[in-house]
Amino acid sequence: MVTTGTVAVSGVALAGCATADSNSDDASVTSPITLGSQFGSQASLANLRTSTINPLSTGGSGSVTSQVLNQTDLHPKNGVVLKVTNPDVSVKADQPVEMGFSLEDAVTHAPLVNQLVKVQVKLPEGWATFKHLYTNEQGFTSYTAKVLTTTQITAIFDGTDALRSTRSTNVGTLTVIPNTPPVQRSPQITGLDAPTMSNAISGALAAASSLGERAVYLAAQQAGKPYVYGAEGPYTFDCSGLVQYVFKQLGRNIPRTAEGQYEATTRISQYNKQPGDLIFYGAPGNIYHVGIYAGDGKMWVAPKSGDVVSLRAIYTTSYSVGRVF
Repeated sequence: MVTTGTVAVSGVALAGCATADSNSDDASVTSPITLGSQFGSQASLANLRTSTINPLSTGGSGSVTSQVLNQTDLHPKNGVVLKVTNPDVSVKADQPVEMGFSLEDAVTHAPLVNQLVKVQVKLPEGWATFKHLYTNEQGFTSYTAKVLTTTQITAIFDGTDALRSTRSTNVGTLTVIPNTPPVQRSPQITGLDAPTMSNAISGALAAASSLGERAVYLAAQQAGKPYVYGAEGPYTFDCSGLVQYVFKQLGRNIPRTAEGQYEATTRISQYNKQPGDLIFYGAPGNIYHVGIYAGDGKMWVAPKSGDVVSLRAIYTTSYSVGRVF
């Protein structure tokens, strides 16, 4: 999700995604505190608002003044309401959209000002925090998002000494509308010969397709997950396991091994590679490594034992390119 804030698209990452926050709340103080069990009866407790304790009972040599907490000073936490203000949004891939959140007192509906709201995105493993925002004088906050695939977001409020923690009462869904390839005129109308027109149509379809960009986006979401030989996800990967997992989410079933993936994809020139294409190291019959091209000479890859899924430079000119259709 390369983004204008925290969400990134086309190299696409939810950079800095953290583990999903707990939504637990401290128990509100609604029952009286009793110290009588420590000092005796309730009657004696009333007399101990300020008292002198026998030094023999304290082990000291002088008097000790003890003050009992006044229960009327204790108050329960106030409830709050957190909402996604525009929960259902339809956008084109990579189109910026403003996502808003409101926070108010549950009883008075007064806006809660300058409070921290944590924005979360739904990943395959669950919700993860990726952005911190503060409410304004209207109890409102927002950020600009860009997404490549349909994405769900929510928000949480951790609470304060006076306010209870909560999760937003609704979930925001950013639904990506598929791009429609432009209508092509016939060669007779445009004056182009048939081969040129065919190439133009092919180029337009390739540019309109978001499969590759979506693959980059999903690969970036796996950043930081450990390499484990033979692992197929979703928590650990090897190089071809990462590739197979990403494209499976996009409805493409490709072989499990790097060699099999090489044989199942269409060869593309190094000079014509696009984000989402597969980068293969090795020769046919001995393909030993694969990654997902992210643009700018880099690829998302599960590198080796002891390492994690990350964005790496293509470090050699001896590689092949394959495209998944």
